[in-house]
Amino acid sequence: MQTPLLAPATPYQQFSDDADIIAFFEAYNALMQEIILWMVGHPMALYIGPALTGNLLSYCALCLYGQFRYRISYVELRSVTGAIDTTTINRLSVDETVIDKRYIGNSISDDLFKRILTWNFYKGDGLNFSIPWLKRRIMRFLTGDDGHAWRFNSTDPVSVRLEGRKVIITPDTGPWSHDLVIILSRILTNGILNVPPMFTFMVKTSKSAAL
Repeated sequence: MQTPLLAPATPYQQFSDDADIIAFFEAYNALMQEIILWMVGHPMALYIGPALTGNLLSYCALCLYGQFRYRISYVELRSVTGAIDTTTINRLSVDETVIDKRYIGNSISDDLFKRILTWNFYKGDGLNFSIPWLKRRIMRFLTGDDGHAWRFNSTDPVSVRLEGRKVIITPDTGPWSHDLVIILSRILTNGILNVPPMFTFMVKTSKSAAL
C-alpha cells in the first residue's frame, strides 16, 4: 500500500537554491516516507496481525494494553529413593526417600500471548462473570489461533461446574491440541488470565483426569 507523504518538509525560499540544504530535506522526506510505510504495515494496536511478533509484540502489548509477557511456571515434584544408581553417590542412605522440588518456567509463544491478550481484552462478552462468559472465553482461547476471535456455533465442548468456590473446567476433545489444554490450566494457576480472584480454577481432561 502506497501512502505518500502529504506534507513534505521544504526549506525556506531564501535557501531553496542551496544544493546541500535541498539534499538534506530530500533525505529527511525519504526517511519520513519509509517510517510512514512501516507504520502502515505494522499497526501497533492490531496485535492479531502477522506483523507484530517477538519483542515488538511484547512492546506494543505493554505500552498499549499494559500486558506483560509472563513466563508459565510450575513446580515439578520428583521422588528420589536410595536404590542403586538412582541418584549421585553418597547423597542418600540405602532405602531413604526424599522429594525433589524443581521450579520450571516456559516462555510464552507469540500465538499463546495473543490468545491471552484476546482473553483479557475482548469486550464482546461484557465484564460480568458467569458460566456462559467463562465458556465463551475458553472456546475463544482454544480455537483462536494468533488471538483471533473466531465465531463458534456452540460452547457445548466446554463443561463448567462449580463446587463452592472451585470452578472445574472440562474441555472435550475438539480442534485443539491436548497441550493447549494443559497450558490453559497452568496460566489459570499463574493468574495470567483475567478471572474473578474469589474463585479457584481447575482444568480437567474429558477423561476426568486432572491436569
